[in-house]
Amino acid sequence: MPLMVKNALPTTDLYFLNSCRDLVAGLFRRGPVRRLSANCFRAGNRVLVVRRDRQDVVDQILAEPDTEIIYLIDDDLSAADDTSLPAAYRARLAALRDGQYARLVARASLVVASSEQVAASLPAGTKVKLLNPAWQGTPGDGSHLRTDGPLDVAHLGTGSHGAGFAFIAPVIEQVLAEGANLRFHYFGNESKFGVLDADVRMVRHRLLTWPRYRKALPGFRFHLGLYPLAETPFNAGRSVNKILEYTLAGCPAIYRADWAAPYGLVHGENAFLAAADAESWLMAIRDVLAHRDRLAAVYAGAVRQFAVLNDLEGQRRFWLEHLVGGDL
Repeated sequence: MPLMVKNALPTTDLYFLNSCRDLVAGLFRRGPVRRLSANCFRAGNRVLVVRRDRQDVVDQILAEPDTEIIYLIDDDLSAADDTSLPAAYRARLAALRDGQYARLVARASLVVASSEQVAASLPAGTKVKLLNPAWQGTPGDGSHLRTDGPLDVAHLGTGSHGAGFAFIAPVIEQVLAEGANLRFHYFGNESKFGVLDADVRMVRHRLLTWPRYRKALPGFRFHLGLYPLAETPFNAGRSVNKILEYTLAGCPAIYRADWAAPYGLVHGENAFLAAADAESWLMAIRDVLAHRDRLAAVYAGAVRQFAVLNDLEGQRRFWLEHLVGGDL
């Protein structure tokens, strides 16, 4: 099979290559792992398939009766019909669920899941292990958080976070109506806030390709992140990834309290936590605006928690054991 990396997924970087890139043989590098295609890797008799790949590549892997398949999935595809998701995205998830996902899970010797909810969604009897994503890069020192001027607030969600945008829109509208000294940043090629986007304090950034976003993220210097994770079936399976992203973007963030607490986030220490209703988020943003001097200390706590959650060495040990050697 030819080497092809053009369609490599962010999942492949976050769950494998960021910690193990040097293990993959290249044009001028030897290594115990060979890349078969964008998201498929072979080490001896074992093949890792990350989420999805070209149909011919997956078909050939499945046709090898003696190959041990490790399949990594980072979404709860049993919730692919969640109507809070854009229709086109739901269709892609459903196609994956009914196609490669179903065949790979049925055949895999081991399924690696990105969260407990994703693991729980797998068929009974599936051998499954959990693994967190991990980023390359170091969070900033937070010095920008001590500056005056507008509070730069960011929501890093994209297409699959539609419910979060809908939840936060009236909150941002109210904050702006109160004359808050802030700028609200989000990413999208089309307006997500209608007439509200005409306000000069609304900053819409064009979507970046994954390589450009990955490179740009540690250079962002926002003051406060918002992760309005609406209570939907699909969102229940979200990983810790956005926690890592906001910290790399230079800011502490507001998270839904019941979702964040299991990941070691504590209000006022390494994050800001709010209940699942809009009024609680409005009050949380107002509180940050009134006490900006706390941002640096909370961000320092977020950086410490980043070091716990962003375990590159632990992820590398996982793959050395389960893909390169050891038992499944």
